[in-house]
Amino acid sequence: MKFKIDLNIPIKRLNEDWPSFFMIGSCFANVQAQRMKSLRLNVDSNPFGIIYNPSSVSTLLDRISNQKLYKPEEFISYNEEYFSWEHHGKFKYDSIKDAISTSNAILEKSRVFLKTTNAIVITLGTSLVFTYDNSIVANCHKLSNKQFKRKQLSARETSEHILACISHIRSINKTAEIIFTVSPIRHIRSGITESSRSKAVLISSIYEALEKVQDQATSYFPSYEIFIDELRDYRFVKEDLVHPTDVASLYIWDKFKKTYFTKSTLELLADIQKLNILESHRPINQEEYEASIHKFTQSLKRKYPNSSIL
Repeated sequence: MKFKIDLNIPIKRLNEDWPSFFMIGSCFANVQAQRMKSLRLNVDSNPFGIIYNPSSVSTLLDRISNQKLYKPEEFISYNEEYFSWEHHGKFKYDSIKDAISTSNAILEKSRVFLKTTNAIVITLGTSLVFTYDNSIVANCHKLSNKQFKRKQLSARETSEHILACISHIRSINKTAEIIFTVSPIRHIRSGITESSRSKAVLISSIYEALEKVQDQATSYFPSYEIFIDELRDYRFVKEDLVHPTDVASLYIWDKFKKTYFTKSTLELLADIQKLNILESHRPINQEEYEASIHKFTQSLKRKYPNSSIL
């Protein structure tokens, strides 16, 4: 008897045995980035904070790829703090000087990483956007809702933003795998039906964009579909009935690994996980504990002589 749907995800192995990742998008991107970092993968995640919509993601990728430095007039002054509509709400500064220097430093660091990374993962959360003075914002920075207008992007607009993301990346990195995915987290504060429509527009637009570019190094990973169809049970949702549990996130990560990682990468990741577990133990005898870690680490160095992470 079969009790659940299992998605048939096309295998798309990354060329590198130990790939680096540039992650941008929703909070689910941060969750998986933290998991990657714990396994000692080289990851740069959301340099300007969580970004949900494809327009804001495209804007940031344009800045990073084409080195469009920030200028004073691009920051807003509110409650004696400075911020940009392009960034998450946690990016606030005490002076315009700090705002510009810090933002441009992050921009340059991200550009260097994006230029050489092996894979870029773009996790889109919603195609519902908020506008301020007719311009789409990445975050409302806790200002009054009355100052913003909500808009559902059309499939055409969304597809254009996704195509722009690909174009910006390819202007600086010709070979990296570009992986699009849709966050499994629903935005039910906007309404359940509205959230479903928003996700549908994202998925349809990603497929349309990928068909247009015909770029062999672009792909779609079905995070949202795995959560909705393979994990169709509220056991896999946190108390807010929106966010995936750690088990659900781990399940999606496992699917991602099997889709994109080579056999040797999977083997090394498994060994790193064993090392992490060993290091997390509370030692009774400190000397024996340190000796066992040293012994296991040395065995991994012999097993993976070309690895720089051990």
